[in-house]
Amino acid sequence: MAKKRRGSVAVWVVGQFASAFLLALTGAIMPGPMMTVTAQHSASLGWLAGPAVVAGHALLEAAAVFAIALGAARFLTAPTFAGVIGLVGGIVLVYMGIGVVRTAGTTRLSANGGSSPHAQTDRSRRALLSAGVAGTVTSISNPYWVVWWGTVGAGHVALALRTAGAAGVAAFFAGHFSADLACYVVLAALIATGGRKLPQAALAMTLRVLGVFMVAMAGYFIYSGVGFLIGAL
Repeated sequence: MAKKRRGSVAVWVVGQFASAFLLALTGAIMPGPMMTVTAQHSASLGWLAGPAVVAGHALLEAAAVFAIALGAARFLTAPTFAGVIGLVGGIVLVYMGIGVVRTAGTTRLSANGGSSPHAQTDRSRRALLSAGVAGTVTSISNPYWVVWWGTVGAGHVALALRTAGAAGVAAFFAGHFSADLACYVVLAALIATGGRKLPQAALAMTLRVLGVFMVAMAGYFIYSGVGFLIGAL
């Protein structure tokens, strides 16, 4: 009986990993602020921008999973909380998007795989930390990220707890993280290696377009935040 139980748990653990991987992959490939900062940092860090941005994103998601396991899902879906996140986060993203646009013309890719002329400095801990912080900020600035974890994510965490306990939750998080990591490492590598084939003007224009897109997303987040707050009245 014990062996049968262990076998059942193992199946659930594998299932949680696989379902989380596929679910996260569908979200990771969608354009958004996190994709923009990955493109921005890959110009100087190369493919390392991918894991750096995802690391910052994953730290926040690990905290969300832990909070949900302790019963915080209702708080995450509260309209007031989502509204504040939308307003504050939107303002932060406006600032970041403008920064991307302003620095686009000074971004350089060398011919050796995506490093700038200051490769040693750019690959320093400070550069990696900056990319990681960007991953965290672009995540927490998105009110729909918060709502997603309070609804869809919370449902998966609850199912994982019921079927496989802590191992199931760990498998769910590992699958989610693996999908994000795979997507953004590939994205950063493609930009770092493909970007060197672009004329400097084309690279700058690409980053400017991404920066404007981030500002537009920020405006949508602010609009949504106001809507959430009005709904909470």
